[in-house]
Amino acid sequence: MPYATPIVSPDWIRVREVAQQLGCAPNTVKNRIKTGKIVGVRVLHIDGVLRVHREDWNRYRDQHLVPPEKVA
Repeated sequence: MPYATPIVSPDWIRVREVAQQLGCAPNTVKNRIKTGKIVGVRVLHIDGVLRVHREDWNRYRDQHLVPPEKVA
């Protein structure tokens, strides 16, 4: 039986992409979502892969992460 074609949507990004933006491992992102340290971000399993809603992630990132030029 052939595998189903993965759902590709620009509205959802993989946890590994979020991890790259944070500079950490994907498991760290999963743990932060699970423990509630990353709050207000919709998470969905698509084709067995954990995805994060892009708009939610962008909003969270803009509100919670310090831009590199402001880090002293």
